[in-house]
Amino acid sequence: MSRSQAGWRKVAWAACMASLVFAVSCGGGGGGDDDEENFRSIAFGNGLFVAVGDPGIISTSPDGFDFNQQRSGTDAGLNGVTAGPGQFVAVGDLATVLTSPDGISWTPQPLPTDVSLQDVAFAEGRYVAVGYTGTIITSTDAVTWTLRSSGTQAALRGVTFGNGLWVAAGDGGLILTSPDTLTWTATSSGAAQGLTRVRFVNGRYVAVGFVGTIAVSEDGSNWSARRENFSNFSTLNDVAFGNGEFVVVGITGTIASSPDLVAFTQRVAHTSRVLGSVVFGLDHFVAVGEDRVVDTSLDGIEWEVQ
Repeated sequence: MSRSQAGWRKVAWAACMASLVFAVSCGGGGGGDDDEENFRSIAFGNGLFVAVGDPGIISTSPDGFDFNQQRSGTDAGLNGVTAGPGQFVAVGDLATVLTSPDGISWTPQPLPTDVSLQDVAFAEGRYVAVGYTGTIITSTDAVTWTLRSSGTQAALRGVTFGNGLWVAAGDGGLILTSPDTLTWTATSSGAAQGLTRVRFVNGRYVAVGFVGTIAVSEDGSNWSARRENFSNFSTLNDVAFGNGEFVVVGITGTIASSPDLVAFTQRVAHTSRVLGSVVFGLDHFVAVGEDRVVDTSLDGIEWEVQ
């Protein structure tokens, strides 16, 4: 097993253990053999869906239904992707950052760290990427990056921006906030479990994580956390909002939706694969995951595997 595959396999194994679900995904890599290809993250921007994953896979789609594989130039697992003005940025294991003007041609960029990166976001004219050992790096062009002090050694797995505030989330339910990406303040989400992603959706910060954890905040500082029993408290990997519905996805094909973040209903995903990410674009949801699975929905309620 390569080092590039190790991060994904550790997260998948920990997710299975944390949720007490001993399915095929506990075998590693989000679900099985060493040669499997797994989507970990998806973004929509510049009129294009871009999905990235392990080992170094990148696929693009103009509609979110039919995806075309692109050449990334790396075997490192890619954990996060975002769209900025006129370009896409993907981050991953082995301190990997790739940039592309069109989702097709990708260029590696040098970094001031050797730590694996887990997520990246763009807002207010800058990119922010987060990773293991509290790593935070920022850039205005995704080419020249600066290492910032986070004040923690905990793994950071998600980052987002909304209402003038950057929010990062990670292990131990940790939340970091910053108005400028320069100074970060730690707070608790109220969750005992690690957080896998945080998004600013429909005016609220929403973090999801291990053992069915969902944490919600209006201001990024005060949080309310709980555990939802989806598929025996499955670990949740991402959250999105569209057409009046919040959608969360996770392991063993978990999909649940809610109009208000209060009452969630588990949906039929038509797959038992690990779902690593979900995004809303072109008026529909697109969830991606293990074995390049793509699951789509117009309303967040009825889903169809492509």
